Amino acid sequence: MSAHLDIAILDVDGTLKPGALGIELLGALLEAGVCDPKPVDAVLEVLSEHRGGQVEFSTMAARAYSAYARALAGREVSTVEQLAREVWAERRAELFAFVPELISTLRAHGFELMLISGSPIEIVRPVADEFEIAAAHGAVFGREEGRYTGTVALSSGVPGEKAKIFAAATRGRELCVERCFALGDSITDAALFERVGLALAFEPGPELAALASERGWATATRDDVVARTRALLSSLSPSNRPI
Repeated sequence: MSAHLDIAILDVDGTLKPGALGIELLGALLEAGVCDPKPVDAVLEVLSEHRGGQVEFSTMAARAYSAYARALAGREVSTVEQLAREVWAERRAELFAFVPELISTLRAHGFELMLISGSPIEIVRPVADEFEIAAAHGAVFGREEGRYTGTVALSSGVPGEKAKIFAAATRGRELCVERCFALGDSITDAALFERVGLALAFEPGPELAALASERGWATATRDDVVARTRALLSSLSPSNRPI
């Protein structure tokens, strides 16, 4: 009999806390004079255009990552990483109240936790460290000799990318995807939901809500997400574990 790995994949922005840590980091970089304001304005502009229905999600994401990379170009990686830790120290109080109980519930059921976020890895890693989660994935910007190159190495918030990240992170491991759990709030989580057996859409945006209704994915709010998670996990009795 061989043990199979059960993984719980958690989104961060809009799921573990309101808002977007990547944008909050960008604001801190601008305030500290670490980045050029023009590409920062470009990020905010394309986000506004998407919210106004002028730009569809994939185009918005690609343009936002490109502008973010330009904002970081030439800056020292260590400076950005330090600012990211400071931003998280300020923002950690904004975590939804259910988060500690959710994480303890998943661990009690034997899940290995993984964060996959559309925000930069520099700001995702402090969140992972907060909860002692070893596997943390986020957007990656090109680096060379300790400085950013102005290029995008991984656009983790582009639709479809989270599923690829999950596949790459678990390649070669004894994984039972039917027993894996995913929690997220936006269309970027949809491809990941399609790969796992236990998908839970958290206060989903319109696009994800429509897909959840169509695919039969469970939904939850901040008031019932732990209960909804427990209901999904209740189907995973030890006797159902594959061998």
